[in-house]
Amino acid sequence: MNPTGPLTPYLYALGASLGFASASIVFTRFSRSHSPTWINQLKVCVAFVGFVIAFFISETYVQQNLAGLALLLTSGFIGLFLGDFFLFKAFAQLGPARTLMIFSFQPVILGLYGYFFLDQSVNLYQLIAIGCMIVCLIIFMTEKNKATGSWHLIGFAGAFLGVLLDSIGIMCTRSAYEFDPSLGSFQANATRAVGAMIGFFLLKPASYAGLIKDVKALDLQSRSLVLLGCFFGTFVSLSLYLAAVKVAHVATLTAITITLPIWAGLIEHIRDRKWPNYYLCVAFFWFLIGFAAMMRGLGL
Repeated sequence: MNPTGPLTPYLYALGASLGFASASIVFTRFSRSHSPTWINQLKVCVAFVGFVIAFFISETYVQQNLAGLALLLTSGFIGLFLGDFFLFKAFAQLGPARTLMIFSFQPVILGLYGYFFLDQSVNLYQLIAIGCMIVCLIIFMTEKNKATGSWHLIGFAGAFLGVLLDSIGIMCTRSAYEFDPSLGSFQANATRAVGAMIGFFLLKPASYAGLIKDVKALDLQSRSLVLLGCFFGTFVSLSLYLAAVKVAHVATLTAITITLPIWAGLIEHIRDRKWPNYYLCVAFFWFLIGFAAMMRGLGL
């Protein structure tokens, strides 16, 4: 998959966002009915099979630099295994739209990391975006406390940890391309999936046999739904996104992924045939202000 036109990688990124936002509804359902680890492992396995097949059809094997290979395996372990576990746990506790709204403040979190650890400056627009992120958090926590009597601090902390680990995975992947610029996206994604699969094996070696058994035990509708969700949320989404990451401006790509909660919220409420509640509407208003500030802070 090789982007050619100047806008092509950004269209890929938009497609990746739509695919993952749609799949997040499925991930949320099975994170609750089974477990975040279960659905995370299944989506990695489905993605791996898809990447391997696509690689043999459309790419030529590239002998990877050892450092690049290590970075991709690390990226898969940190981002797809650890990061997505916390993300799916947050899906189960908070729902997809709210989780992805937190996830979309990834540039802010990276900016804070650069400020505290890399001696980078934080501009006024980034500070505004940070303020809006805090307001969104307070609104969601108030909503949860009023509905359940709990502030769900663990759920929100898990969402932030998922964002942080996913960010580290992205940086590792981009660095790997510096070592192997001719590396195809399918080979890179398959390597990342192997890194995540190693994580599941270390966690519980017998889990793969149990995973197959659990999938077979599902009724046809549920089995089809979860496999399609994993296919579009991982294979399709990651294929499009990493093809874009290889050549596009990373800040612009990140800006496109910020639209994830918009798509997830629309899909969720169309599916449930109900309007979003007061808290989500108010949080979305502040999210849009933070979104605009983030774009300005990124120079877009």
